[in-house]
Amino acid sequence: MFEKKLHRIGFFQSLATMLEKMGIVKPNKVYHRHSIWCLNIAQFCGVINDNLFKYLIVFLFIDLKGATSSSAILSIVGIVYVLPFLLFSMAAGVLADRFSKQRMIILLKVTEVLIMLLGALALFFQSDLASYSLMFLLSMQSAFFGPPKYSIIPELVPKEKISKANGIITSFTYFGIIMGTFLATSLSQASGKNYTLVAIIGVGIAIIGLAFSLFIPHTEPKSSTEKINPFFVIEIFNNLKLASKTPFLLTTIFGSASFLFIGAYFQLNIIPYAMDSLGFSQEAGGHLFLSTSIGIAVGSALAGKMCRDRPELGMATLSGVGLSILLMSLFFFDGLFIPIFIAILGIGLLGGIYIVPFDSFIQRYSPENKRGQVVAASNFLSFCGVLVAPILLYVFTDILGYSPAQGFLIMGVLILFSVGIMIMSLRGFFFSTFSKLFIKPFYNLVLDDVPVEKGTTYVMTVPKMSKLYLFLLATYNPRMEFFFPKSKKKYLDVFLNWFSPIQYLYVRKKHPNIMDLFQKKAKKAIWSKRVPYLVIPNEPDDKYQYSKKDLYTLKKMKPCRFIAMHVEVTPRHDQLDKKHLKRTRIHMRFNLH
Repeated sequence: MFEKKLHRIGFFQSLATMLEKMGIVKPNKVYHRHSIWCLNIAQFCGVINDNLFKYLIVFLFIDLKGATSSSAILSIVGIVYVLPFLLFSMAAGVLADRFSKQRMIILLKVTEVLIMLLGALALFFQSDLASYSLMFLLSMQSAFFGPPKYSIIPELVPKEKISKANGIITSFTYFGIIMGTFLATSLSQASGKNYTLVAIIGVGIAIIGLAFSLFIPHTEPKSSTEKINPFFVIEIFNNLKLASKTPFLLTTIFGSASFLFIGAYFQLNIIPYAMDSLGFSQEAGGHLFLSTSIGIAVGSALAGKMCRDRPELGMATLSGVGLSILLMSLFFFDGLFIPIFIAILGIGLLGGIYIVPFDSFIQRYSPENKRGQVVAASNFLSFCGVLVAPILLYVFTDILGYSPAQGFLIMGVLILFSVGIMIMSLRGFFFSTFSKLFIKPFYNLVLDDVPVEKGTTYVMTVPKMSKLYLFLLATYNPRMEFFFPKSKKKYLDVFLNWFSPIQYLYVRKKHPNIMDLFQKKAKKAIWSKRVPYLVIPNEPDDKYQYSKKDLYTLKKMKPCRFIAMHVEVTPRHDQLDKKHLKRTRIHMRFNLH
């Protein structure tokens, strides 16, 4: 009977579930309420060991072969570390969708303990081949760990807490990088360069991670029947094609992938930049990157709190704009330590805010039975960026002869351009956040009965054509999209079409019937989960006139509702309350016809 019970529990069942089934503890204990922290500490220990073991190999072989071999050793370690993420991410995603993610995590943590034990032996015997091979295996373990780590989050926390959980995970990932680098340096010095002893401490860290992984609640495998395909590039393409069918998902995958590309280039270029622009030593330049990692950790934690119950994609795109500007500023602050240090901290902070909403969106809106594979495809693209970064640095520095400061300037321009393309896809989210931060604080906005029913087209009459009202209304819901028929094009219209939810429809030979064009745009907006509004001002500022045929076409659209916006504006001097910092009060009411 005891053997049957063990068989039913399963070897990789969580310790928490096992204790519950054996009647030793009651359900819903602390480890259930804080399951995300069990996952977080397990992955935190893994990140520490990845960086600890990597730097121990670098330090050992530089000691053995001399400082002249440092660049070759760093290159080998870099390639060995990145290669498994490119080769095995897709296979890891398939396994994460077929089997219990929690059991995969426990199995991989057991593997980490064994690899670290063998790694300590390899360092003891000072074997090149064994050390690099075990570095490859440890990186392979991390590659398999990534998809279940991220795709299990929606199974451990409610949907509204996914962003907060991602903020915690990303924050501790970068704390782990800092801790791993710090431990490798400080423990090597404290132990008199006894790298084997330091690796044994890494074994202890791996055991702690394994212990916490045992308390992650059991998760059921999904219904995926996908098999591992050796031609993984085809699988990645198929998963990206699948992601394109979910509104905004493909854009967020590329946004997430761009983060590691930016980080990898920054890490490689910051040391020569510090030496060239500030006259720092190589070690001092490395400390500047650690300050960036601290900024990313803090930014990730802040992003998790700011996102609240949904991924704030507008916050991600806005921080991407700030990130690119700060990268460009490093060129103009050449030689000025304090502005450079503030910019570097800002880059880290905005980087953390940039990545969390993208990762949260991927986890929340990926197809449930393909979530692991979509996360794996995103990981693959991320590590492609890590490979491209050193190639780009080589082109800028060795072929084109640019200085490190010029490299940051060009990279800032490239990032600004790519973020601009993302904003065009996520314009409603971007503009909603922009309005919340830079327009809404100057007004006391009151909204009553705003109609935002998904799948419905609205025809909205407004008192007069004031873009301010729509800018403020956009803060209510980022999925609102406003359409205006116009007879004449203006320069500002182009920017509003690209970067805001205000879309102009022009009378042209190609589109003689503007209502047919609106119907097509409205259908596209509804498919992408937006809510389309045709705005009809009572006092038009354009020569376009609505015909009876236009109104007849609108009435035929289904589902379509006619609403009227009423606006009351109370200037500061007309308000009776005694507040010192009064703002103009704008009260918007909506009535259905």
